[in-house]
Amino acid sequence: MQSPESNQRGAWQRAILRDDADAHRPVGWVELFFDLVFVVIISVLAHDLEGSAHSEGLLRFILQFVAVFWVWNGFTYYTERFESHGLENRLFTFLGILTVAGLAVWGEDGLGHNYLGFAASFLLARGLNILMWLRAGRHEPRFRRAAAGFTAGYVASFALIGVSLAVDEAWRLALWGLAVLVDIAAPAVTARFQFGLPGISRDKFPERFGLLTLIVLGEVVASVIQGVATANEATDVSVPTIADAILGLAIGFGLWWVYFDFVARRPTRPDFVIALVWVYLHIAMLIGMVIVGVGISEAVLSGEESASALVLRSLGITLVAIALLELTLDRAPDEPTGARLSPLLKAGIGVALVLLASFAAPPSTTAVLMVGVAALAVPAAYGARVYYRRPARG
Repeated sequence: MQSPESNQRGAWQRAILRDDADAHRPVGWVELFFDLVFVVIISVLAHDLEGSAHSEGLLRFILQFVAVFWVWNGFTYYTERFESHGLENRLFTFLGILTVAGLAVWGEDGLGHNYLGFAASFLLARGLNILMWLRAGRHEPRFRRAAAGFTAGYVASFALIGVSLAVDEAWRLALWGLAVLVDIAAPAVTARFQFGLPGISRDKFPERFGLLTLIVLGEVVASVIQGVATANEATDVSVPTIADAILGLAIGFGLWWVYFDFVARRPTRPDFVIALVWVYLHIAMLIGMVIVGVGISEAVLSGEESASALVLRSLGITLVAIALLELTLDRAPDEPTGARLSPLLKAGIGVALVLLASFAAPPSTTAVLMVGVAALAVPAAYGARVYYRRPARG
């Protein structure tokens, strides 16, 4: 099947709904550049979380991260549906980058003293995305009702954030959370308008999420290294600190291993609702990954029980999210992993980690990190066994 842009001429192209879900579509250079801009804002949010991950700061981080993720997802989903190689695509991308830069500039304490700048940047980013959807609906009648639903969600979100500017900080958090919830719920409300549309691509869309996951895992690695560097500034790094850093990096590597072995290599089942659940589960997983990195950094620096518990709890939630993600994937006839055993293994370990953090006093930082490495080693070893085993001889 021909791609939409092959039927268009001219530098400025109309929005045409893509119908090439089974064709191979590589991620473009402009998309890669757009994704890289999110390195900055994710780093800002992670840095802002340090030192406040056990209080209201954790809630603030989650609310900000969900908003930033939804900005990324909105542009990514638009590209999935209406990608072109015209100049309009580059213009919209650059304007989107400007809004993301604003999120990064005002991201630190973005729900506090920088709220006006952060909220304005969010509304500008989402507003640009909505204009793109409305333009697409104008050119593609099949997408008009979905575009109208997205717009209704944005208008409600805009109103809530507008009201939040005139209230005290406690109400501001509640209204911001409600505004973001309304915005991310819009695709679910419009699901019935998208059932008859072409399917989601089986390689490009999952690859974009894999690239964002790599960015987040890069922040995990950076948090561990920065924690050791900070410890080195205070005093000479000891052998136990170096050992903790190695274990922390092993946890980051283990998260990469488990996600890319069990989730990233397979597309979702060809159902819009399943794909939407897959998107929402990525939010939980990515939040968990960032908190794992921050928790490791704080544990290495302070050795406090609260930091160690944070590592175990966030790692457990991340594993449960990965297990649920695995249930949304399309299983090939020759898929080597067990349909029930594989996700149950991760979910069981994840729940055990959360319970350990909640009901048992965490031992030393080194012991906690060793538990984290062991928890990730189990599904990694299971994957290695089923992927590399020799086929049975007939």
